[in-house]
Amino acid sequence: MEKQIISWITDYQNTGDEAVLRQLREACWPIVEAVLQEKATDEEQASDLREKGIERFPFIISKYQADVQLPVETFLRNTYRFYFHQVMRGSR
Repeated sequence: MEKQIISWITDYQNTGDEAVLRQLREACWPIVEAVLQEKATDEEQASDLREKGIERFPFIISKYQADVQLPVETFLRNTYRFYFHQVMRGSR
């Protein structure tokens, strides 16, 4: 599955194809959702982080660099942990 996801990422980065982005979001969102659940303190905050995370997904996924050989899951977990932390700091 990792190779397929990297292939979709590369395709999305090269074409901006919204259908590929939807496939990526569907395949990768469980990883992001797990980070979101770690960070959120209540359902209202989880909903806010989810909305912002979905909006930010195209930008975040466009920054993945396949040649670095960092697993997609690790990249998403680290990036979203940082992003959600920033969102939470800014919303206080």
